[in-house]
Amino acid sequence: MAKKEPEQTGKRPTSTRKPSRPREDVKPPERPASSSRKKQEPAPTKAASRPRGKRTQPPPEPPRHKRNLRLRALIAVVLFTLVAVLIIEPSILDAIWPFDAPAPQAIADPDAPLATFYAPAVLHWAPQIEAWARAYELNPNVIAIVMQIESCGDPEAISFAGALGLMQVMPLHFDDGENMLNPDTNVRRGMNFFNECLRQYADWDIGLALACYNGGPGVVYRDMSTWPAETQRYYRWATGLWEDVVRGDGESPTLDNWLESGGQSLCTRAASRIAEEAS
Repeated sequence: MAKKEPEQTGKRPTSTRKPSRPREDVKPPERPASSSRKKQEPAPTKAASRPRGKRTQPPPEPPRHKRNLRLRALIAVVLFTLVAVLIIEPSILDAIWPFDAPAPQAIADPDAPLATFYAPAVLHWAPQIEAWARAYELNPNVIAIVMQIESCGDPEAISFAGALGLMQVMPLHFDDGENMLNPDTNVRRGMNFFNECLRQYADWDIGLALACYNGGPGVVYRDMSTWPAETQRYYRWATGLWEDVVRGDGESPTLDNWLESGGQSLCTRAASRIAEEAS
């Protein structure tokens, strides 16, 4: 059989030679940049962003010596106004001047001065009142106010309700066997209860603490209009005396009104009792 010649396909025969390596010193041609990339536009300069027109300059600062003159003028005006106000109303100086003014009365200041307007029977106990104030860490005027209203200094006073002694303490506050009329014992029990009222129930409100002392802790949580009439009077007299103490002018209109309202008879008995004990 005759051999069949291969048909001509038009393709070049595949070479069996290995491709030669490209020369290293020949660089491949650079690829042209893509036409789809956006060209970066240069950033606008400051000159281009400024609006056209005349440039405005900031106002020049005043010289330092002119600023100093303005400051001095302002200080002079303030001082002149202050002097004028003090000339027109001199009492304003007492409110703003920190010297030679009476120190404020603090409830727990045992070294505060004892006022001199109390009844003579109360001032009879002045040395003991000051000692008791230091012992119970209270203002001596607090002890004197309670003594003034409760007994006016009568160590053997007994009320219709059964309260006893200088501070008119109810028997339930004493231990068995204690001498309830002994001044030291009576004041100790009375001030222990007052301190409880002041710190635990009244939150350092002197008026509420005094109302608690007279009417019991329950009055602290009630409206004043619902208090017993005696406690309302007690609150009014006691807070009035405290205000007279704080004012510090040596007089007490509240005490004068209290004496005229029936307190004088209590003080008369107290003075007689002290005179009897002294004789």
